[in-house]
Amino acid sequence: MSTKDLDRRSFLKGSLAFGALGAAGALVGCAAKTETTAATTAATAETTATSPDAIWAIGEIAEPAKTITADVCIVGGGGTGTAAAIQAIDLGLKPVVIERLNAYGGSFIGTEGMTGFETHWAKEAGVTYTVRQAVANCLKYHHWIPQHKLYDNFFGQTAETIEWLEGHGQKFDAIVALGTSPQSWHVYDKGDMSSPGGYFMKTFGAEANKLGVEAYFNTYAKKIVMEEGKVAGLLAEQKDGSILKIEAPVVLLGCGGYANNSDLLYSVSETKNVNIQALGMNCRNGDGLIMAKDAGADFAESVGTVMWCGPVTIGAIEATWTTHAYSVGVQPTLWINEKAERFCREDLWVDDFAAAGICVRNQDKSYVVFQESDMNYWETVGPYGPVFSFGAIGTPLTEARETLTACPSVHIGDTLKEVADAVGIDATALQATIDRYNELCAAAAGLDEEDTTADEDFGKRAKYMHAVNEGPFWLLEVADGYYTTCGGIKVNENIEVIDSKGQVIPGLYAGGSDAGGLYGDSYDVAWAPGSQAAWAVNSGRLSMKNAAKYLQA
Repeated sequence: MSTKDLDRRSFLKGSLAFGALGAAGALVGCAAKTETTAATTAATAETTATSPDAIWAIGEIAEPAKTITADVCIVGGGGTGTAAAIQAIDLGLKPVVIERLNAYGGSFIGTEGMTGFETHWAKEAGVTYTVRQAVANCLKYHHWIPQHKLYDNFFGQTAETIEWLEGHGQKFDAIVALGTSPQSWHVYDKGDMSSPGGYFMKTFGAEANKLGVEAYFNTYAKKIVMEEGKVAGLLAEQKDGSILKIEAPVVLLGCGGYANNSDLLYSVSETKNVNIQALGMNCRNGDGLIMAKDAGADFAESVGTVMWCGPVTIGAIEATWTTHAYSVGVQPTLWINEKAERFCREDLWVDDFAAAGICVRNQDKSYVVFQESDMNYWETVGPYGPVFSFGAIGTPLTEARETLTACPSVHIGDTLKEVADAVGIDATALQATIDRYNELCAAAAGLDEEDTTADEDFGKRAKYMHAVNEGPFWLLEVADGYYTTCGGIKVNENIEVIDSKGQVIPGLYAGGSDAGGLYGDSYDVAWAPGSQAAWAVNSGRLSMKNAAKYLQA
């Protein structure tokens, strides 16, 4: 993507409700782009283009004011880094954690569960799906882009990791399927918090503290120190601006990817939609990728892979993750683009939110359309389709109306022309699309609810074919949301970072969303729900197991 492309973009500010974690407080997300309209101008902030060289620049670093030593320096205190630190302690190593926030947590607090195969939970539930089947299905799904040895090591450790986590105080509620996925998603206990991931990291961080992990919070990792082609440590900037040097022969990068670095994301991803919205902590600036590149690392194929997740109402801070308004936005109603055309079967979100997100990504703009009777149903009965753990079928979405009606990107009108004119869509084209959709809905009446034949255009299931023929009508301007970036630094099956010549950079490891090579163009929720959360913890553990061997050698 060229610098010229970046010149014309502006970015929406947003936030999410993953829940507070200790002193971290409110969690803020960012990084959405839009061609501003009257409805969105107030929520936008102009940004200027950044040259490719500037994106990757580290800048000058002052002389260290303090030097400490460790066996392992871990950059990031989220799921990857905390798992790595605890695993390092288990192995008798001395870890030091460098975290830019003021507590453990990172973007992992936005997770609700992680994938696992052949776990004791699976066996107790009678699940027969095996590691070998999971590896085969995911490799096929990703067109064999990932390394099979990496998958073998990753998936093959998931059962032991669930027990390891339980041994370190973590609790799980259930093993479930997401949509049509295999039953492999291990949902966390949320304890006394509304956020399962928030509670997970609260207790995980407490475990790290109990074990004596040395951590430096409010500290920014700046540069990997290399000596004679090997890792020798890290330079980091503390809150007071002083430089801390960590002398360590091993560095693990687990900074959470680059979801909040707009320039970096646009330079490597394929998104077309002019409105995108990051859902997650506002701390994922690509630091790990930038430091790795400076140290000579190569990037994996599909470095621009993003975990797209579909509609998020623009400008509605209260309509993001875990809210009733968010659940309304992803319902399988009628989704249209800037030409007022349908572009996918809208119930795809229920089965594979990542695939639905890619469909939204490939439109210039996107909108969600429904009618008042739909809203009445949702706020009295509950959603048509389930939305993770917070939008259960049968649970009324009582707060959605108030949130959405207060948002300037939500339009309600007695006629379709009224809502079309509000956003500049061709009203005649919208009417034609809805006439066709209503024709298909009529054909679906009386069919088995799973029947897909009536929707001749896209194959949506009959139970989700609800006509749009009676006002008031609702039209939501939506961004394409994304949970995290999934592409990144090239690693081998031992989680070791690889350089441009295919050689290991001794002592350098990368895990979680900083590492790439696990996906093709999409997240694999259809086959391994929670694989990114599982990868975070398992890559942290695997990196330390292999680092211990490296240090012994």
